[in-house]
Amino acid sequence: MTREEFIAALQTETPTAFVENHLFDRIPIVFSGDRSLFTCWKRHLGEKIEVDPACITIVGSAATGVSLNPAKNFKLFDDQSDVDVAIVSPYHFTVGWRYLRMNGARRLRVDTRTRIAWDDHVNRYIYWGTLATDRLLGVLPFGRQWLEATSAMALLTPTLGRSINLRIYTDYDSMRAYHVQGVRSLRDTNLG
Repeated sequence: MTREEFIAALQTETPTAFVENHLFDRIPIVFSGDRSLFTCWKRHLGEKIEVDPACITIVGSAATGVSLNPAKNFKLFDDQSDVDVAIVSPYHFTVGWRYLRMNGARRLRVDTRTRIAWDDHVNRYIYWGTLATDRLLGVLPFGRQWLEATSAMALLTPTLGRSINLRIYTDYDSMRAYHVQGVRSLRDTNLG
């Protein structure tokens, strides 16, 4: 999909239809149409993080070919782009959320960037049923295992050498609502 086709779809489709058509129900652009490579990649990641591969979805520019980040002005997916992975896991969400809630005092002993991310979760992400592990993974109980998994996945084609970011959702509805809201915001901010 070209940048222009992406913007046209964003303008004409409802946010829900856009998310369904361009994020969730497709082979991500990073896999160049190779479904077996995509399913194999998800199976490897799923084994490493102990999550069913059916609960793993590539999102962001690695899925669509164009960045959904409003600050990136519809940047095309390229060799420097990272891979954002949505993980639906009620178990990992609950463990992570409980850890963040129960360890408020530890929050004061982490670096500023991690503390800001922690506060962001308390004030914003938890509402959407998500944990953005890119900044908090190191403090979560399963963090080491998942960090090792992302490092291992960065050694495989087609994610070789790419940064891999994992985001946990409590359920599929939370993942959908979070992304629909993001698309709505992107459309209103950049195309309004």
